[in-house]
Amino acid sequence: MEITERDYDLLVDTEIIVDVMLGSANITIKEFLELSSGDILSLDKSAGSGGDIYVNKRIIGTGDIIVIDEKLAVRVQEAMDSDNVVRYFFEENMS
Repeated sequence: MEITERDYDLLVDTEIIVDVMLGSANITIKEFLELSSGDILSLDKSAGSGGDIYVNKRIIGTGDIIVIDEKLAVRVQEAMDSDNVVRYFFEENMS
């Protein structure tokens, strides 16, 4: 499918949701309900391994978690090339 310049211009103004996943853990509902302030939940990733960057629930890269002005941020380390990202979102918006 060919993406025209007009399609591209319309697409780049589309708002997206960006999520960064630090890791995951499998626990029971009982264990979850027993969590309280100060408890620690171990994740399946090693410290310093960064996070996976998702856009509209599709992984598009990885990045390092950093702090800027007391807020968490992500420094992109690897990302899907822009042509593939544009093609993916164009096809997603067309369905």
